[in-house]
Amino acid sequence: MHEAGLARRVARELRERGLSPTQVRLAVRGGQHDPVAFEAEMRGHLEGEMPDAAAAIAGMEIRRLACGHLCPACGIEFESAMVAPACPNCAADTLAEITSEQVEIELLEPVP
Repeated sequence: MHEAGLARRVARELRERGLSPTQVRLAVRGGQHDPVAFEAEMRGHLEGEMPDAAAAIAGMEIRRLACGHLCPACGIEFESAMVAPACPNCAADTLAEITSEQVEIELLEPVP
């Protein structure tokens, strides 16, 4: 379960830095999984790692970042935040540069 390992790493990082899930958003790059299912799994595993923060985790922003894709049919390279986009040139299925989700923790700007 890839998401469980990512959730453990995120929870450990938040604890080490003294951050709450309300202070961050998760930026996800790459992957081959359905984004909705991936996010649900991540939230579930994070709640297991940080049960006292379940409400904050439920409201945590998770966004997809663009990553490189290659079309094996026509050879075009392009960027997309979609998991499996069709080639913008020939509409063929494409290959993602990053095949496993990578998660980065981004600090949110404090509200004045």
